[in-house]
Amino acid sequence: MRSSLNLHASNNNLLTTNLRFECYRCSHCCYFTVIEESPIVIEDEVINLKSEAVRLGLELKFVDLGNGLFRWVIEGYCPFYSTTSNLCSIHEKKPLSCRIYPLLLNMRTGDIHLSTACDWVIQNLNTLSKGNLDVEEVFKNEVSWIKILYKKLLST
Repeated sequence: MRSSLNLHASNNNLLTTNLRFECYRCSHCCYFTVIEESPIVIEDEVINLKSEAVRLGLELKFVDLGNGLFRWVIEGYCPFYSTTSNLCSIHEKKPLSCRIYPLLLNMRTGDIHLSTACDWVIQNLNTLSKGNLDVEEVFKNEVSWIKILYKKLLST
């Protein structure tokens, strides 16, 4: 099971840094060994993913978790991940849970965690674990996608 670092920085005395998340295309975000690690997606994303799967001749499996949430069951590499190019074949259409990585949103509590499976996170763990990090500064794009996810969750 993957571990994570809880990001609970206060708004006071935020550490300013030039540190910015950069995807290394390490593939850890796209490889799943246990079902509990598989992404949670919302209903409109299930529809989009199924459409892309049909277009590419793939089969996908989802488990309904209730309240408009679904676990996208992935065993091994994501079917949309290319192991030759280390790229997502549906990058522009990928689900929000993929877009926010290496940030992990606990749907029950709203807490944001940081995946320690990500090579960039591991490389920068000392700085990241000091606390009072300006998460919106370091993970600007990912946080913007979390805000969109929150809005979608509140509207369901």
